[in-house]
Amino acid sequence: MDSVKILVKGEKWMEENEKCGGAIPDTFFEVERLQEFINLGTVKTYAKGSAVMWPGDKCSSLIYVVSGRLRVNKLLDDGRERLVYFTGKHGLVGKLYETCNDSYAIALEDSKVCFFSKEQLKKIFSLNDEIPFDIIRNYLSKTSYYMKQAAEIDYFNPAVRIVRLFYELYIANGVKTGDHYEINIQLSLENISEITGTHYVTASKVIGWLRKNKVMEKKRKKIIIYDAEKLKMMTQGTHVF
Repeated sequence: MDSVKILVKGEKWMEENEKCGGAIPDTFFEVERLQEFINLGTVKTYAKGSAVMWPGDKCSSLIYVVSGRLRVNKLLDDGRERLVYFTGKHGLVGKLYETCNDSYAIALEDSKVCFFSKEQLKKIFSLNDEIPFDIIRNYLSKTSYYMKQAAEIDYFNPAVRIVRLFYELYIANGVKTGDHYEINIQLSLENISEITGTHYVTASKVIGWLRKNKVMEKKRKKIIIYDAEKLKMMTQGTHVF
């Protein structure tokens, strides 16, 4: 494992990502009630860009984000890395039961996390019987997101999936500004391709077509929607081009 490569990639993502609505795999359901019990777990702090967990780590803990923000990646067999999700304050990274050893987490900003063991969680559940249901809701929200992603990959071609991402961002975070809408988010082509399961060249071509036809434009730190109705119409077919 090339630790320098992973940390450099983590630094790159710190500057490129901000939380933005349900279209982005981010935090999911926040388990706020666990914050009251971090004194029962093991709290650690991580500087921006450092690894919270590595592939192959035997963690056996539920990882809870007290503050800050993490990116969870999956390491593929050929050495490539794939975004799984982001998680911010009150989010969870499930490592209590090991299902795979090929994921790792990078702190995208200075972060504090709490590691809860099975025995510690049992005690917490006895003190607050609503927390297990909050954790279930967190996992169900992840499941729902990836079920939707799997269905869209099967049904829509890559170009439509990219258009649907932009439309979902518009619905969740679009702000009316004059005769257009703005979405304050910093998404690179790599971000877009990983979230939609497409090639970054495809993402570049789709964005270029949308800009040329005055539907929307992607800036470095925001997305501008000029024709929301046309964007919506383009999400309803299986193919765009």
